[in-house]
Amino acid sequence: MKLKYILYLTLAVTFLSCEDVLDKAPLDRISEVAVWQDERLADAYLTDVYARANFRHLANNHTGFGLIAAMADEMIQFAPWQQPNAAIATPMNSETLFGPLNYWKYDEIRKLNIFIEQVGTSEIFDEVYKSKRLGEARWLRAYFYFNMAVRYGGVPLITVPQSLDDDEATLFVSRNTEKEVYDFVDAEMTAIFNDLPESHDGEPGRASKWAAKALQSRSNLYAGSIARFGQVQLNGVVGIPSSDENTYWQKSYDASKELIDNSPHSLYNAYPDDPMLNHKQLFVDEIENNPEVIFTERYDAASTFGTSLSVTAVHANFAFAWNSNFRPYLDIAEKFEFIDGTSGFIPHETFATKEWTMDELFHNRDPRFKAAFLYNETDFWGDKAYFHESSIVNGATVKDGTLEDGTPARASARAYEPRPKPLRQGFLLRKFLDESPGNQVEGGQSSEDYHIFRLGETYLNLAEAAFYLGRTDEALAALNAIRARAGMPAKTSIDEEAIRNERAVELVFEEHRYWDLRRWRIAEEVLNGKMHKGLSFIYNHDTKKYKVSVKNAVRANRVFLPEHNYHPLTLTKLSDNPNLVENPGY
Repeated sequence: MKLKYILYLTLAVTFLSCEDVLDKAPLDRISEVAVWQDERLADAYLTDVYARANFRHLANNHTGFGLIAAMADEMIQFAPWQQPNAAIATPMNSETLFGPLNYWKYDEIRKLNIFIEQVGTSEIFDEVYKSKRLGEARWLRAYFYFNMAVRYGGVPLITVPQSLDDDEATLFVSRNTEKEVYDFVDAEMTAIFNDLPESHDGEPGRASKWAAKALQSRSNLYAGSIARFGQVQLNGVVGIPSSDENTYWQKSYDASKELIDNSPHSLYNAYPDDPMLNHKQLFVDEIENNPEVIFTERYDAASTFGTSLSVTAVHANFAFAWNSNFRPYLDIAEKFEFIDGTSGFIPHETFATKEWTMDELFHNRDPRFKAAFLYNETDFWGDKAYFHESSIVNGATVKDGTLEDGTPARASARAYEPRPKPLRQGFLLRKFLDESPGNQVEGGQSSEDYHIFRLGETYLNLAEAAFYLGRTDEALAALNAIRARAGMPAKTSIDEEAIRNERAVELVFEEHRYWDLRRWRIAEEVLNGKMHKGLSFIYNHDTKKYKVSVKNAVRANRVFLPEHNYHPLTLTKLSDNPNLVENPGY
């Protein structure tokens, strides 16, 4: 049963079975006192916070998912009016800090603080229940604080419920230092580790003790990066002293090692003879059959708690409605090596020198590329996905109909347009899509869960932390474990660039790369002023090959300024709390 469905089921069962609570109160609402007298109501309260967490910014629309990936160099969306297209081309401010960029979770933190206080002091709930649920609440609170620190640096650490009756000193809390926020997250994960269960049998989608280690692994890795590459400003409100660098690497390393060595989780390897299928199914198989997943956000279309990702992502040839929305750049595709381990970068001027087969361009790349990208001649849902703009037959250009070999003269890009424009980027998102028979998502929703923490990331966290600690043999072994699972040859040596490229490939589109580029302080170099690229194809029916050219995939150069390593708090937040200070450069 999916977590978001559990919330509503819990409330329904509670209404039907708790007459002792409800028979003396209005039946159209539940009093706050009643919540703390019944486990099912308390569970519903906490589940509501899970549901509001927005682990993935998607809901049931086609504009939200992909914004974080777009902020990096991974992909863009179809229409100019969609948020990612605007966000990447303008400096950050109150008007352009869209959706998950403007992440400020104090409403949810207040709910968690209330839960922690009420459940923690309750004499009604037994200690086993209290220990488990308080651990979950503290995990969620730490997760929110980590994700705010990633965006803003130091934020106010509020760990007790606030009330409108409180005095100004209590209500208007100043920003803690960035170091204090990361240290809080680390300390909380250590404190709750033994309180949380190994897993939540019958309650998938809740934080376990290994989710605590996963958050500890990730957050300390980020802190180590900021200490190494960042600069302390505003008396530590942003930045972490460089002297603390190794402390954070060590904490990340220790958490990663414990998770890899002692947890029940292992790398997903259900299809060892088919690395492409294996990597694709890693994001489709649910947590009950997926030992790699540590924490996931659950979806269930049958219970109307699905996502619109598949129906909006799919190629027009296979679509029922809005489609072809998520369009990866050539820039990220080039990071995927060929299957023999050689670089996947082809000099752009080379494309015009010959006609190409898809074997030469894509079919012989890293299996993870084929699992993550829809590209020209991809086998998909029992057919092929095409991306060419026109065809050449007997030397003449053809744009309509079907050719003798069954290839369309021109590939569709939008199912509902009478004269669709070609897919100029040359790629579409494939990762996360369930391609099982009959899953063409005609109803507009699908049920693929979204993995927030998985063991593959932990191996890469271990590799990075071990590298900076000077443990290069361990770093190389962790990196090669991921490559072996992907069917890629082992590296014989390791350096900073190898680690970063492997993260780009293994974690592509999983909302890591934007934060990675910022914590390494290379986002300005990689993004600012760049005109990301795509590919354009013309099919030559006479030679069965393609003319390929490099095209601009965006309308304007990217904008990433030095101050964008931290997001602005914005005028709204500053006006709500006069004790907040804005980040440098805004």
